[in-house]
Amino acid sequence: CVDRVLSAGIGELNAFAVVRPPGHHAGISEPSGFCIFNNVAVAAQYAIDKYNLRRILILDWDVHHGNGTQEIFSEDDRVLYISIHRHDEGRFYPMGEPKDYVDIGEGKGKGYSVNIPWNHAYIGDDAYRAAFAKVGLVMN
Repeated sequence: CVDRVLSAGIGELNAFAVVRPPGHHAGISEPSGFCIFNNVAVAAQYAIDKYNLRRILILDWDVHHGNGTQEIFSEDDRVLYISIHRHDEGRFYPMGEPKDYVDIGEGKGKGYSVNIPWNHAYIGDDAYRAAFAKVGLVMN
């Protein structure tokens, strides 16, 4: 799929979405949260390695934080990882860090992890507008 997306001609629109099976909890060295392989991370790394890409955006919009994806790319400035997820003051799966506003990556990847955590289940239109406005600001 990555090859097909990246073979699009200049001026042609292209995009790639990996939505099933989920994989965003699988980290560098172990599976987690019923995720054995992190398919989005594998695809992104393949695109970096084969096509020498310098900029990849992963937008993870899921009730759960993609802790595995953030771990994998936390020190990589070629991948901008944005996660919109439920947080509940750290009590919503996956527990622990990184998944809060202050968790922004490390080393060369500092600033390339963006978390938009929500602390309750009832999210309305205004919260979504604010979240996607932040996504737009980060991408510019």
